[in-house]
Amino acid sequence: MKQHPYCWPGTNVYRNKFDIRDGKELEEVERDLSGDRLLTLSHDAPITPVGYRAIHRYLFQDVYDWAGDYRRVTTGRGAAAFCRAEFIETELTKRFAAINAEHNLRRLAANRFAARAAEHLNELNAIHPFLDGNGRTQRAFLEILAEQAGHEIDLAGIDPAAWNRASIEGFYKLNHEPLRLAIVGALVDR
Repeated sequence: MKQHPYCWPGTNVYRNKFDIRDGKELEEVERDLSGDRLLTLSHDAPITPVGYRAIHRYLFQDVYDWAGDYRRVTTGRGAAAFCRAEFIETELTKRFAAINAEHNLRRLAANRFAARAAEHLNELNAIHPFLDGNGRTQRAFLEILAEQAGHEIDLAGIDPAAWNRASIEGFYKLNHEPLRLAIVGALVDR
């Protein structure tokens, strides 16, 4: 077994601030601590790669020294690779330029906001800039993006299994509709 540079020697468990060597225990601690951080996350992050990194850093700072840092290894889902590590910064810059060119999705009706957000989130998922915590970072970013665009979203209204299926559909088939449906279903009427 080739040693993963982010893992404890002889394991597939990420090095962490708690010296936890058991994967299930680390997952539980990580979810609890990042969930607590999500409750106090500021929604004034800029809609930029710097802001996106700050979201990840804030959510995972208690667990990993590399929180907010781009991964340095190429990973993937099944046989399909996410963005190669050396292209992450360039691809994120392009993606956020596209979001910014759309005025950060401000002044869009709910359906249109959900459609545009779904495409951008699926592309952020394909870039997968962080070693772990990409999905949680995407959902936190969606909440911030929605608020700054004039929409309210209830992330608790998104079924995690449906979100994962929608992300897989977007990744493998470039089909943004399942994620659009998940987002529009979580938007709160004002």
